Amino acid sequence: MVRKMAQKTFEKFFEKLEGENKENNFKQTEIGLIPEDWEVVRLGEVAYFETGKRMKGGALKSGEVFSIGGEHITDEGNIKFEPLKFVSKDFYLRMKKGKIKIGDILICKDGAKTGKTAFVKYLPYQYCAVNEHVFIVRSKNTNQLINQFLFFFIYSRYGQTQIRDAFHGLIGGITQRELFNLLIPLPPLSEQHKIARVLDKIQQAIELQDRIVEQAKRLKKSLMQKLFTEGLYGEEQKETEIGLIPKSWEVVRLGEIGIFEYGYTETALEENTGIKFLRITDIKDDGLILWNEVPYCKISETKLKKYQLKNGDILFARIGATTGKTCFIESPPKSVFASYLIRLKIKTDVYKKFVYYYTQTPIYWSQVEANREGKLKKGISATLLRTFKIPLPPLEEQKQIVHILSTIDRKIEVEQKRRQVLKALFKTMLHKLMSGEIRLKEVEI
Repeated sequence: MVRKMAQKTFEKFFEKLEGENKENNFKQTEIGLIPEDWEVVRLGEVAYFETGKRMKGGALKSGEVFSIGGEHITDEGNIKFEPLKFVSKDFYLRMKKGKIKIGDILICKDGAKTGKTAFVKYLPYQYCAVNEHVFIVRSKNTNQLINQFLFFFIYSRYGQTQIRDAFHGLIGGITQRELFNLLIPLPPLSEQHKIARVLDKIQQAIELQDRIVEQAKRLKKSLMQKLFTEGLYGEEQKETEIGLIPKSWEVVRLGEIGIFEYGYTETALEENTGIKFLRITDIKDDGLILWNEVPYCKISETKLKKYQLKNGDILFARIGATTGKTCFIESPPKSVFASYLIRLKIKTDVYKKFVYYYTQTPIYWSQVEANREGKLKKGISATLLRTFKIPLPPLEEQKQIVHILSTIDRKIEVEQKRRQVLKALFKTMLHKLMSGEIRLKEVEI
């Protein structure tokens, strides 16, 4: 309830501001229309840059000094401290540049993540440094420009567009000279503080949603482990080829409860043919399908009958890095599944969603790993999937287990939707605050 109120408060606050800001006066500049009392400056005039260097022999897997590269900068503007990479303390002490402080801005300077930027809010290690692939950017005078406002501008589409325009390819990336020439707006200092504070508050709300979703996912994972090995009634267990399960349960092969079918081979189209074409890449890590993003395909009526997706279908990714990933089809639009997917159609008296939840357990994934055909490229086949073993409780217990896990899934879905609303709000406000379309100069924050 408190989080819902906070979200509505954000929205009402910005609606009010939009109404009050309609009379703003703007001027045309090199970066477009901005408020008359804002300036445009080159980044190099108000900030300085430095980068780190590579330690001879490369990064270490453990140590006292964490080494941050482009791979540690997330799309959300944060730093993830994995994979673990370190440099020696001795190397760090000899470094003249590249040492990170709280409040720094980090920008990836080359590679696939060129332009990705992060603001250093905290450091879990006492010593951190950037490697040769990352710039540190700091304001020269915090009485003229604050770092967090600068970060939000570089993160915004205005900053990212300029970086993309200067991009020299994966190896060349962007140079220090090009970063120097990046054009930035300079509102009055008090307004910079307010803009940064408002955007940071929305980010904090998004991060809170992330934690709530992760907690729910951890709860689901631990419950699944318990439910699929101990069941609901605390009955005596028995040892089987897949480990301990309740005494009343059976172990059967997937091939005994359903049939497996390969998908349809065709080219995906953006043109609306009326038939959605579901591919491996359209299935998110949590099994979610965003049908509005799924492309279309052409298919005859005869083949449509064979490949059309129906309620209760379970799809398996059979190739690539996501081999074994599954999704459960519920209320699909008119659609078919692509050839790198395998469909399981349950034919016996088994609760379909129970089988889907089984594909998220260690019992299932241990069999995927054990049976993967050589390299990732070869993946798994329908023949292999038929041999996979599943613990099967009585039908009523299957339904109750599904009810428990579905309740958690609904909680996760609700929290994820709240997160998406906040992300959309952040994106909108980032654009409107950085362009001066919404002003905060008269607002108490």
